[in-house]
Amino acid sequence: MLSQSWDLTKDLTALRKEFPILETCIYLISNSLGAVPRRAAEGLHEFYRLWKEQGVSAWNSTWWDLGRKVGDEVASLLGAGKDEVTMLTNATQGHWVALSTKFREGQNTRKKIVMTEHDFPSSLYAVDRIAQFMGWEVLVVKSQGEPGIAVEAILDQIDEKTLFVATSHVYFKSGFIQDIAAVAAKARQVGALTLIDGYHGPGVIPINLKELKVDFYVGGCLKWLCGGPGNAFMYVNPETSAQLDPYLTGWLAHKQPFAFDSSFEFTQGAYKFMAGTPPISSLYTARAGLEIIKSLGIKAIREKSLHLTKLIIEASHDNGFALYSPQDHHRGGAISVIIPHAFQVKQALDSRSIKVDFRKGRGGEPDVIRVGPHFYSHPDEIEILFKTLRTIYHSGEYKKYSDNLDQVT
Repeated sequence: MLSQSWDLTKDLTALRKEFPILETCIYLISNSLGAVPRRAAEGLHEFYRLWKEQGVSAWNSTWWDLGRKVGDEVASLLGAGKDEVTMLTNATQGHWVALSTKFREGQNTRKKIVMTEHDFPSSLYAVDRIAQFMGWEVLVVKSQGEPGIAVEAILDQIDEKTLFVATSHVYFKSGFIQDIAAVAAKARQVGALTLIDGYHGPGVIPINLKELKVDFYVGGCLKWLCGGPGNAFMYVNPETSAQLDPYLTGWLAHKQPFAFDSSFEFTQGAYKFMAGTPPISSLYTARAGLEIIKSLGIKAIREKSLHLTKLIIEASHDNGFALYSPQDHHRGGAISVIIPHAFQVKQALDSRSIKVDFRKGRGGEPDVIRVGPHFYSHPDEIEILFKTLRTIYHSGEYKKYSDNLDQVT
């Protein structure tokens, strides 16, 4: 196990050995996919061993309750309680399940869902399609091209006709941290529900869901929690859980799933919001990342993140690059840098084993590269990134790469 008192500003050698990809590249893309911990292989081997040796009996010995146990580990990082976090396959599924708790509200006077232009497209797609089916109205608060949206602009749209406020804690493109506590307070005041996409927060900023007082909070282990794909999660406020049942459901949410009864009665707690059989192998990789995050502590990770992102901000200024991210403590773990020919430059960086990602501008927003260092990143890697950018521009190397945006990572 890693030391609880690890100094992330100094002691990096042993820690970096926990993440094999750091031996072969400069990995500044944890905002998209966290580096895989070496111990994830051990977890997957354990999954295989149980399947090989126990077969179907592995459900009884380990697998049946694994989702609940991993959910509790996530909850401990979010200020949530036991049996309040449900493990899901992806965040879109979480949106579907949460929205389905109000499928009988089609004829109700509450038909408005408040979102923002900065919310992740998959969330916008999911909410919009369900809203069309249900006859709900989706009101999207515009950003006016800015990296953040003043919370007052969101609060002004939350009223007695609002059914859900379905927005983000940390905006995926800019890293702007929204004042979700204020959003949740206004929603409670008028009787609306909050469905918060927190995918870009857990693992890199402190979060206390009890203090935020949201109804639903969807996130995942894919990014800052270093748990890999297939490991989304959804927190449901216990008071909300006691009052609402999802209409999109499955056999794991049944009070007695092995009775195979044709009638349905919900279980309580996290499994109430489960549907079908979960991807068990993914839960093993989630645990690998969660172990390390818990051993380091979110406070230390946040301090390291603020230090590294400050270096990115300073280097951007020194090199004449503008930013599409907050420069104060409202920033998350990644910084979006506005650079010319961003997609081509990103490919040139790839060829040099420097991993960042690219996001295209929408609605007046600029094209950016997102730089997402994490607790295992070394400050020297920031310097290498910007030195390499200067070389790529000076040599014109970026010109040999395509600007075709068919696929972007």
